[in-house]
Amino acid sequence: MVSLVTRQIILSFDAFGSLTPQEIGGHFLFGYVVALPTRNLKMGVLSGLMALTIDADHLLNAVGFDIQARMGHSVSFAILSSVLIGLMVSQIFRKISVWNEMMSTESSSGKKKKTKAYSKSVHNSPLAPEKKDIFALYLTITLAAFISHIAYDVFVNAGASFPLLAPLIFSDFFIPQIYALPIEAAAILLVYLWYTLLSERSI
Repeated sequence: MVSLVTRQIILSFDAFGSLTPQEIGGHFLFGYVVALPTRNLKMGVLSGLMALTIDADHLLNAVGFDIQARMGHSVSFAILSSVLIGLMVSQIFRKISVWNEMMSTESSSGKKKKTKAYSKSVHNSPLAPEKKDIFALYLTITLAAFISHIAYDVFVNAGASFPLLAPLIFSDFFIPQIYALPIEAAAILLVYLWYTLLSERSI
């Protein structure tokens, strides 16, 4: 009975032990760095915070939930969360832009009707032209933040392994420590390619 209680206490402290200032700062820094090609401080901070949220399973373990699969470290989670965040933010930006346009044209009845028609057409379109860049931006940043999180875990842990194919396969896949910086570089390259493509389209 005593050994069982002791084991539970150790597991609880292990869950909290992973949330050290070094762990938090490291994930944030790796996440911030991948957004450097955007040359935007807000994007850097956002990417750093996104990289931190992937370790939410540690908090769930700490409060008593048995989260063994670590779904937050899987490829399926990365893709799903990237798409959902991209869609959610693009919808928010759409509503803000439509509202601003309606307010700016309120004095003219003709322009107001035109704005309402425009608003309706945008609402009926899953991804209107003005939303595509916002969607692509946040999808790319979220995916890059996930990759940076994996990169930091590999960087500080010589035996890092992840359930990359969960929920299809819950087996952990080992990633050698030597691949940490190349993985981080891949995340930076992903953001750089998106930023370069966007710049060329805007010319």
